[in-house]
Amino acid sequence: MDKNLEVLNHLLVDTFNEILKVEERSLKLVSGSTVTVNEVHTLDAIGDGEPRTVSELAAAMMVTASTMTIAINRLEKKGLVKRERAGHDRRVVRVRLTDHGRSLSYIHRRFHRRMVKSVSEQLTPQEIETLSRAMGHLKDFFHSENMNNSKGIVQDIGIK
Repeated sequence: MDKNLEVLNHLLVDTFNEILKVEERSLKLVSGSTVTVNEVHTLDAIGDGEPRTVSELAAAMMVTASTMTIAINRLEKKGLVKRERAGHDRRVVRVRLTDHGRSLSYIHRRFHRRMVKSVSEQLTPQEIETLSRAMGHLKDFFHSENMNNSKGIVQDIGIK
């Protein structure tokens, strides 16, 4: 592998791992280690707007409805979300953040704003555009791998 590509690979892997470590450590401090990074990302997906259905949340986070239901059950037990029946159709259940859930989501979003600011304030507008385009390509790669059930990884290691 080209030396520059090796450096890029290490930067991507190390950055991803550092982000997870910082998020986990921050969540431990704020929530007493009761909330996972995935759970706070679910809180962010629920957001402060109109309550959303489990199906809407599952689609937004690219997981199955059953996976999202399990996540919502955990968050509800932790007092971070509440379920509400829609008035017009009692079969429809929507999820909204509690005050505590809203607080954790806000702290997490603030962390992300600080992270983006720390990178962007050192770059020119053109460099930000180039970095954004490159990160978009990286996101597209992961989305494609996710949709293909990581067949590329299986092929890379020779599993049939």
